[in-house]
Amino acid sequence: MKSAAIAFYNTENFFDTIDDPEKLDNEFTAHGSLKWTEKRYRNKVWKISHTISQIGWEETGNPPLFAGLAEIENKTVVRDLIQSENLRDYHYDFIHFDSMDERGIDNTLIYRKEFIQIVAAEAIRQSFVKADGLEDYTRDDLYIKLKFNEELMNVFVVHFPSRSNNNEKQDFRNQIMRNLRLRIDEILTNEPESKIILMGDLNGNPDDPFAKKILRTSNKIHMSDFELYNPMLNFKDNIGSLKHENQWILFDQIIFSKSFLNKNNRLQFRSAHIYQNESIQDWDKKFKGSPFRTFAGTKYLGGYSDHFPVYAILNY
Repeated sequence: MKSAAIAFYNTENFFDTIDDPEKLDNEFTAHGSLKWTEKRYRNKVWKISHTISQIGWEETGNPPLFAGLAEIENKTVVRDLIQSENLRDYHYDFIHFDSMDERGIDNTLIYRKEFIQIVAAEAIRQSFVKADGLEDYTRDDLYIKLKFNEELMNVFVVHFPSRSNNNEKQDFRNQIMRNLRLRIDEILTNEPESKIILMGDLNGNPDDPFAKKILRTSNKIHMSDFELYNPMLNFKDNIGSLKHENQWILFDQIIFSKSFLNKNNRLQFRSAHIYQNESIQDWDKKFKGSPFRTFAGTKYLGGYSDHFPVYAILNY
């Protein structure tokens, strides 16, 4: 039996250096508050691409079959990433749509085109009417139907609204989860054995009560037909993909439909992991072991991201 890795990585404000007049990206320019120069940008391209090239290598001898990425500004960034020296030999292609997010950060899927056939791809626009009657937008969710090894997979790549300002966007997150759950129910109603993967930054831990209830997630192998398996529910409390106020949290998750647990299927879930290689950890004594981030506020650190990637191993 062979194995392949799939991954999700929140890349932390991965902007190019060009000012887009329609987006709030002025700080990510050479003359902006973050002094985002071409040199700093190229350093980030190298570091993120090198990290992606190593995810799952120990288990499979290859980089990820596909990877969802969050906080990507535009197609230029994705092209630079997959054409970098660390990834070019693996022949990645990508799916990207520009969203209505005011800062201009989007979700993206990169995939190894020699193994993956894209059947359909769609941006799922998410908006929310606030109490003042104004409409609020966030980054689009991605839906990609793809074929691998003669097996169809339905992949959702998400990045839910943040928990900032006293978690004021909880209702917006819940609405997005309900919208996604309707899409998933539609797929499973038409084909109960459909293979569905939801990956992304959920801005909530796996045991978040809203997520468990709305998305109907479980860590039990024997589930009802419409439940989703979240292997991150089995992770210990003291590990995570990022730190906040010195506490580990696990906002980055990969969730599967029940069919991935069927031992009779040709494509099966094997294991889930957080990629925490020392090379992408902070070396400073105070923050040792945390993700080595690009910025701390406006201070340039020159690291990778404030999140660790997460990944899963599939057998086929």
